[in-house]
Amino acid sequence: MALPIAVMQPDSERRRVFIGGRDIRCYYRLFILLAFAVAILALFWFGSRYPSLFHKAESIGHHEVASYIWTEQLLKLPDNPTFLDQVISSVANWIWSMRIGMSFGLVMGALFHTIFQFYPPKLGGNLYLNTLKGIITGAPAGVCVNCAVPIACGITRGKANIESALSFMFSSPTLNFVVISMIFASLPAAYGIVQYSMIALLLLVFVPAIVHVYSKSQLLQPELGTACSIPLDKKECEKSLIDTAKEISILYGKNLWHLIKSAVPLMLAAALVSAVVMALLPLKLIFAHVSLLSIAGLAVVTVLLPIPIALDVIVAQQLYAHGVPAPYVMLFLATLGTFSILPMSYLWTEVSKKLALELYAMFVVLGITASYVIQIFVH
Repeated sequence: MALPIAVMQPDSERRRVFIGGRDIRCYYRLFILLAFAVAILALFWFGSRYPSLFHKAESIGHHEVASYIWTEQLLKLPDNPTFLDQVISSVANWIWSMRIGMSFGLVMGALFHTIFQFYPPKLGGNLYLNTLKGIITGAPAGVCVNCAVPIACGITRGKANIESALSFMFSSPTLNFVVISMIFASLPAAYGIVQYSMIALLLLVFVPAIVHVYSKSQLLQPELGTACSIPLDKKECEKSLIDTAKEISILYGKNLWHLIKSAVPLMLAAALVSAVVMALLPLKLIFAHVSLLSIAGLAVVTVLLPIPIALDVIVAQQLYAHGVPAPYVMLFLATLGTFSILPMSYLWTEVSKKLALELYAMFVVLGITASYVIQIFVH
């Protein structure tokens, strides 16, 4: 009697699952990257960023500003602080205030870099559309311009367009809905109107125009763009979930380490320089008289200060409440927080030295201009 013989298919054939006509294994990489991004964003937005922003919005005007560069105090000053005490305290408190935002910027920047290495963005050549995409992504991110630097670095290292990186970096600290509401709720409307007129000029006119000029001269080619790019693995659809996760983890770890090595020393240096400058700056004497020289000199400094998100609004509100002349109030609102020594260093080392200097000069000029424009509306 002949026994029936069952032909068993290999497990790899018998258990295959298809999505859109492709093996599900072809999507493992995308699933893992998306899950990682969702986890990071959820943890940061709902566990830290928006609770912190709402707290700042609720407390604005109810307490004195302790510093122009930090918001959370870890190290208190002694009763009779020396210059060294002031610097050490400011550096420690700045690091403490920025710890969550900068950590998010690093992990998210490395993730952008990793995603764009596997899936290069197809942004096209429309500068305005690419700028708009950066704005739409940056506005809800809710990170300060300093924390946005590693993310922008991840974008450019992943071979995305520089205009998207710039618009992300500049829109994140200014166009968040909580920050906008804080400005119009705590200051006369004229300050908000002048502020966002300047932001509109920056994002919709100056950023695309500058990138257009530099693109023609081919100066805006990120140094690491080509070196960091890797081809897609032809055997992507043959890898298991565990193998794919290992591959992504190794590449992500390398990208994160490269960002940490380049960004963290800059953060610490920026904190030290800012602490020294603020300890030496005679603000009471400067505020006593309004002059072009004083406004310009102050703008040169305030544009470079690396501050936490929304501290510009808190400082401006406090200055307004204490009767500081309107040009200085507007200057701090316009120059603090949108640019700093950290994005300048990033642009200097990875994009274009000339672009870094011209953007710095542009922010100084915008701040001075805003200081004089506000006098038309506020007397």
